[in-house]
Order: sequence, then C-alpha cells, then structure tokens
Amino acid sequence: MKAYGPRQAYRAIAKTVTFRLDAPKAREVLLVIRLAKENVPSTRAMSQTVDGAWSLRTELPRGRYVYRFMVDGTPVPDPTALGSITDEHGGQWSTREIGY
Repeated sequence: MKAYGPRQAYRAIAKTVTFRLDAPKAREVLLVIRLAKENVPSTRAMSQTVDGAWSLRTELPRGRYVYRFMVDGTPVPDPTALGSITDEHGGQWSTREIGY
C-alpha cells in the first residue's frame, strides 16, 4: 500500500475551481465565500479579463460553500449558480459543492 504525505493527501480532497462574473463596467469585484457550516467568510479579489468579465481561479477543499460577489460594494449573487440561500438578514447567497 502506498503512503501519502501531507501535501498529497491535501490534493486528494481539494479542487481547483473558477468563479466568473460578467460585469464589464465594474471597477472592483470581490468574491466573498465561506464553507456552509462556518460563519466567517473570506474575501478574495477577482481579476478583470480582456472580455470585461471578472474571474478568480482558486483551490478549495471539498465541501459545500456559500458565496456572492461584491461589485463596487454591492452584493450580487452568481447568476449561473445552481443553488442559492437567503441568510437571516435577507441577503442572497449562491451555493456550490466542491469535490463531490
């Protein structure tokens, strides 16, 4: 049986994913994301592509995530997401499952 080191085990449960939003007139787009079972989100800056869309490619551990985009300070759910939820304040969040 083959033994796996810590880095190899991490790769087995993580996946590279791309988030993309078409917002050509935006000055700044951020991805706000958290595991569905956690309360503390992380914020990551997105890069604008030549076609005007915003994109972020990142590696995430397996799990169910809730996320939304902040477009020039305004929260925007992902229009291409397969699922969504509403938080206790009435905010819309998109959902995505990674690695299943």
